[in-house]
Amino acid sequence: MRHLSKNGSTPKKVGYTPKTVAILRRNSLELSSKGRNFSHYEGKPVEFAYEVLGIPYLTPDVIAILHSVRDNKVTNVQASHGIGKSHVSGSVLIPYWVFAVQGLCITTAPTERQVKQILWSEARKSYGLNKYKFGGRSGELFIKLNEDARSFGFTSRSTDSNGFQGIHKDKLLLIEDEACGISPEIDEGADSCLVGSNNRMLRIGNPLADGTPFAQACKRSHIRIPAWTHPNVAWAYREESDGIHRIKPELQEYLFDDQGKMLDRENWGKTAQATRSEYLARVGAFEIKGAISVEWIENARIKYGEGSAFWESRVEARFPLDSGQSIIPRRYFLMARVKFDQLTPSEWSGKLKRHKPRYGLDVGDGGDDHALSRWQGSVLWSVRSQPTLGDELDTGRAAAMVTADIKQHGSGTVGVDNVGVGAGALDIIKRERVYARGIRWGLAAKDKERFANLKAEQFWEVREALEKRELAIAPLGDYEEELMEDWANTFYEETAKGQIKIEDKAKTKQRLGRSPNCGDAAIYGYHASPPINPLLLT
Repeated sequence: MRHLSKNGSTPKKVGYTPKTVAILRRNSLELSSKGRNFSHYEGKPVEFAYEVLGIPYLTPDVIAILHSVRDNKVTNVQASHGIGKSHVSGSVLIPYWVFAVQGLCITTAPTERQVKQILWSEARKSYGLNKYKFGGRSGELFIKLNEDARSFGFTSRSTDSNGFQGIHKDKLLLIEDEACGISPEIDEGADSCLVGSNNRMLRIGNPLADGTPFAQACKRSHIRIPAWTHPNVAWAYREESDGIHRIKPELQEYLFDDQGKMLDRENWGKTAQATRSEYLARVGAFEIKGAISVEWIENARIKYGEGSAFWESRVEARFPLDSGQSIIPRRYFLMARVKFDQLTPSEWSGKLKRHKPRYGLDVGDGGDDHALSRWQGSVLWSVRSQPTLGDELDTGRAAAMVTADIKQHGSGTVGVDNVGVGAGALDIIKRERVYARGIRWGLAAKDKERFANLKAEQFWEVREALEKRELAIAPLGDYEEELMEDWANTFYEETAKGQIKIEDKAKTKQRLGRSPNCGDAAIYGYHASPPINPLLLT
């Protein structure tokens, strides 16, 4: 992306017409210390992007978002990964609202990182490249022309709607970025501000979980932006009869090797390169660096599978439906992730320092992985898995995972699956003088009237604590998606006696395509020590 230099010279770039070049020059000349007045661009966000910000190309989807924000009180955008969500909000809408509409723009997102380092990073760059013609001033989380024309961003605790308390302006734009992580309280607080005819609201994000305020809003009206419409990848795909987009047959031999592995870009065949160039020229676009790519989509196809929750939300831009039978719905998991991000890791560590770690070990049997979780107080700090080899040393390797974590994070209690191969690992751990307890999910529950067995009772206790927002989940890296899907795809049933029962694991494995090892390990870890009161830990 190219912008004007301070002396008014204009870059030669695909996407600029002679008329646009002339307007860009005019907008950059005769600048005062207070900047130019761009109020005549009110109602023209696309023209503002091209002619004032100097953006040479906007995708049709981005243009649709800009027009919707201009024309509608509420715009809900469920978007795939890497299509420019933060770019349209931060680089275009924030400066447009401040300097063209000359109103108040307020942004929020679930975490500090999302506000400061993603959305407002885009806003700071956009303002910095144009501040000599805009005037005003800016900081880490604000841009201000005057008291009426300004923008600021904030994060708020997931249950606190005070961030929007008493905000009423004639020209008001509220932006909820990464909207699927916004709590009902925050969303309701924002919605209550939309009282004037010139008030607008944009919710935008990946559609990660059904049942959230974002999902409910999108059911009323939405713009959906799947990966396939983006010019970076549209040239390579076609929709097949089953509704799945796949690489065009005529391009496959130029993009994949003989084993079906995608080639590095520099090794793509000339036919693929030519097809891409011809498509971009035909639609008047060019490749957008850092946006979604064919390589990313094909890696997601291999790693997560077509039709998986990851595929649905981040590629197809559709909400993966939470079954009413999910023992721990995805939205509960996301609420716990948001809760953790309200504090820094060091603040959580200080808050929980009087609590010893609790570890949970799910022992694999040669076909399934070992998995280990680590809790401290009300926080799930980590989960990880390790492949098994199917030999006589697997139980020892499982025990070694525990002792390695104890050396790194400190001694505590360990909950171990005490059925089959788990009993062997439990014996080894105890011989290391570690306090460990075997957990047999087939035993009777304490509340025999409500639960069919201990497994159902222990899962349900975690479900209720998450539902009440009493637990927090730290970033889990590569295992975050795996744990969320393990829990969401573990279903519960009712017995003939009206008791809650977890379905047979064979059904869960069939649904997931694997065993829910991380999900089970996290439950073992939560219950590694005697019952706790989560309210005392948060």
